[in-house]
Amino acid sequence: MVERPASVVKELLENAIDAGSHRIEIDIDRGGSALIRITDDGEGISKTDLVLAVSRHATSKLATLNELEHISSLGFRGEALASISAVSRLSIQSKTAEQHQAWMINTGTDTDFTNYQARPEPVACAEGTTIEVRDLFFNTPARRKFMRTAKTEFKHIDDVFKRIALSRFDIAFKLSHNKKMIRNLPVSETAKAIEQRISKVFSADFLTNSNHIDVSSSHFSQMGTIRLWGWVSQPHWHRNQPDWQYFYVNGRYIRDKLINHALRQACQELLPPDCYLSYLLYLEIDPGQVDVNVHPTKHEVRFRQTRLVHDFIYSALNQSLQASQPSSIASLDVSVGTGITEPENFQGGGDKTVYTHPYAAYRKDSPVLSRKDVADQLEGMHNLYQANQSLDAQAGSRQTGEPKKNSFGRSLGVLIPGYILSQKVQENGQVQLFMFASLVIQQFLLAQRFQYGKSVNLLIPETLTLAPEKIEQIMSLQGALQNWGLDISSLSDNMLLIRSLPALQDIPALKINPYNLMSQIAEISAVPDPQSLQSKLTEILLSSLETEACSLPEQTQLLSLLSAAISTLDPIPSYNKQALWLILDENLLADWFRKRTK
Repeated sequence: MVERPASVVKELLENAIDAGSHRIEIDIDRGGSALIRITDDGEGISKTDLVLAVSRHATSKLATLNELEHISSLGFRGEALASISAVSRLSIQSKTAEQHQAWMINTGTDTDFTNYQARPEPVACAEGTTIEVRDLFFNTPARRKFMRTAKTEFKHIDDVFKRIALSRFDIAFKLSHNKKMIRNLPVSETAKAIEQRISKVFSADFLTNSNHIDVSSSHFSQMGTIRLWGWVSQPHWHRNQPDWQYFYVNGRYIRDKLINHALRQACQELLPPDCYLSYLLYLEIDPGQVDVNVHPTKHEVRFRQTRLVHDFIYSALNQSLQASQPSSIASLDVSVGTGITEPENFQGGGDKTVYTHPYAAYRKDSPVLSRKDVADQLEGMHNLYQANQSLDAQAGSRQTGEPKKNSFGRSLGVLIPGYILSQKVQENGQVQLFMFASLVIQQFLLAQRFQYGKSVNLLIPETLTLAPEKIEQIMSLQGALQNWGLDISSLSDNMLLIRSLPALQDIPALKINPYNLMSQIAEISAVPDPQSLQSKLTEILLSSLETEACSLPEQTQLLSLLSAAISTLDPIPSYNKQALWLILDENLLADWFRKRTK
């Protein structure tokens, strides 16, 4: 199915790679709506096969049943050119090594492809194939109307280009748009050249903050040798979306649930909630152990021995990630969550940018505080402590016997991003210090206060790009989602429009991550009854929340809401097996420092 220009580019690039090309050039005009031209130096198409190339149900790259069970090519059904020619003006110029003359076929403006009888014409061109796709969707105006701007469509093409360029380092690629060279990638045969291509196409920072892995095994019965190699980011360098995750099986880019589960399981203990590692990984396995014909877009595969593959991937990644954690530094054994969903930037080690989060392991290139810096910070904290103690004492003297509504005292501010520090002066003059994880409090409060069906209209509706199968699953729940407070509609096969979101009940510094919300909703399978669906949706909402920068009044308001919410609860609750607060007494602080110095 031809969804957009990017899907045309994907099919034609895969055909060029299957043809044994060493050089591929892609020329795009107006985001692919006007022209898509792909030139390769592969083995070409013979004159007799040119007519079959654009005929329906007449082509296939497989000749025997054994080939079907051991697919090693990217394409194998052979229907792409027929589908493309049905919605565009397609021309093919090709020359094989055995032919002295190149030949061309042009579908022109004919639309009756059932009875279409093309006649190849002689043409001059080098060995290989050039395919031009002009005026995409010219004969299907309804479909053309749903195309996005040229800039957006080219971005999708560039995404496809990057995925394929990162799968074959032995092929040179060029990409131009509106006659302007965008990417020029020479053949990368050495380790240094491969890293240079990754830096150009993916990210230079990714390589700086990632571990290179290369693990192989031949001990699995009847599987031959299985190898996993590539790069995976270190736990301190994470993202709040799974958009920098590239996984290839025998050179084919896939998004497979089994592999995603193994990756999440390997890193879940090293990451804050709702954060994702970046990776560029390649799995090499006997083609007979993989069924790639299980999904229309071939983005999913099925392994014959799924458990062995899962355990191999988990073991390889777990060893790599654990090796990146310094064994001499003990982590804090504190059962609280983090509200950080974006890595923080700070400068350390010259001009090198280092990304970290509050629970990141100690790194050698982290900035070191001098004794004067420590003394200044302690003095500032002491002054703030004295000022708050005086204010709390004055407030206590004005009370008329009524209990204070806020049992957590006054907020001292944000200790580290996502964590609030508060101070309470008791009647006997003793001082208590509390530490709170902002996001944990906010999730707990919303779980207590959430009202089914209440929504907030977005001032500017938000659009999300998701896989077509996810859009289809989400739209199948449209009625239930609207009753829940989520107003959505489908703009196209992979574009979703959000007009309203569930209300967050005036909880300060809290927002919903729409991408995480919709991605999790798309994973909902058949639900037995409306009540179970309502419970599942509420659980998804809580896990898709993010905390924002919290001002001092908002911190105090948050603590007041928490105090009111727990005033009638006994015993003191927790949220998601995480403590809502910690009391920082002398014993706990002393224990922390003992662990830190071991």
